[in-house]
Amino acid sequence: MPSDTPLLHHAGLNSLDAEAAVDWYLRLWPAADRGSFAGRPAVMAEMHLVIQEVEQAPAGAFDPDVGRPAEQSAFWHIGAFANTTDHDQELGAIGVGHLPLYVAPDDDQGVWRSGLAPYPGVATAEQMAVLESDGEPRPGGFSYVLGPDGALFELTGGPRTNPALAHVHFFHEQPMCAANWYVDHLGMSLPPVRDEDGTESTRPPHEPCAAEPGAPGWPSLERAGTIRAPRASVVHGNGSMSFYPRQCHGERCGAPQPLVPSRGQVLDHVGFRVADLDAWAAWLDSRGVVILEEPHDIPEGRALMIEGPDRLAIELVEVRQ
Repeated sequence: MPSDTPLLHHAGLNSLDAEAAVDWYLRLWPAADRGSFAGRPAVMAEMHLVIQEVEQAPAGAFDPDVGRPAEQSAFWHIGAFANTTDHDQELGAIGVGHLPLYVAPDDDQGVWRSGLAPYPGVATAEQMAVLESDGEPRPGGFSYVLGPDGALFELTGGPRTNPALAHVHFFHEQPMCAANWYVDHLGMSLPPVRDEDGTESTRPPHEPCAAEPGAPGWPSLERAGTIRAPRASVVHGNGSMSFYPRQCHGERCGAPQPLVPSRGQVLDHVGFRVADLDAWAAWLDSRGVVILEEPHDIPEGRALMIEGPDRLAIELVEVRQ
C-alpha cells in the first residue's frame, strides 16, 4: 500500500445548472471561492464542491415529504461545520430555510436544529409545547437545508466549532465493515481508543464487523426516526468521516430498498487527494477493486475513479503543486 493517507478533496455533484448551483453554495457559505476543477465549475473551500452540468434532473434528490430520496445511494449528504445556534436568522436573510427535524413519530411540526429538541429520549407533542415555553434549549446541534437539485446539506456544530466546509456522511449496509474497507484499501485508520486516563491507543479492526441495525432515534428528518447504530468512522489525512446503516430496512420505507450506485445521482462521488496516482492504481488493482474510470489526465493533474463499499464512487486525484 502507498505510504500516504488520502486527504478529503472534493464532493462531486450533478446539476441541471452548474453555475447557478455554485451561486447558491456561495450564498450559503460566503467564505468559499468560485473556481473550477477538472474542467467543471466548483466551490473552492476546505472541501471543494465540483459540479457537473447534466441535461436531465439527477436522481437521488431529497424528498421533504418522506424525509429521504426515492433512491438512496451510499452518499447521504454533504455539509459544513458551523455554530448553528443562530443560523435560522442568518440563512433566512438569504432565503434559505431549514428542513424540519421531527422529535417523535407523532410530531408534525419539528424543530429546525437538534439543539432545540428534547434530549435524551422521544418527546410527545405535549412535551414539546412545554419545552418551547419553559425549556432551556442547547446551543448548536445539527440542521439541514436543501441545496440545488435536491442535494441534502447538513450544518453541524456549536459555539466552539471551527467553521469549515468539510463534512460528508454515508449510509452502508454494514457501517463497521465499510470502515474496515477504508483501512484495508485506502490506508485510513479507525479512531483511537481513549482510555479513562486520557491516553489513546490504536483501535483494532471491527471483528466481527457485521451487525443488525439498531432502533431508530430522534430528532430526525423522518417521522419514523433515523437508525444511527451501528455507527463507524474513519480518520483520513485531513479529518474524519462517519458511516450509518441503510435506513430502508424491513417495512420502514414500505419495503426494503437496497442502496443504489452513487454515479449519476445529485451526490455523485467523493474525492480524495493522493501523492502518487500510479502507485494507488496499482495497489487497488492488486486488491481487486472495481475501476470505474482508468487513470486519466485532468487540467490539474490526473484522476482515477473506483467503486467503494455499496457502490459508492470514489475519485482519487493527484494534483500538481
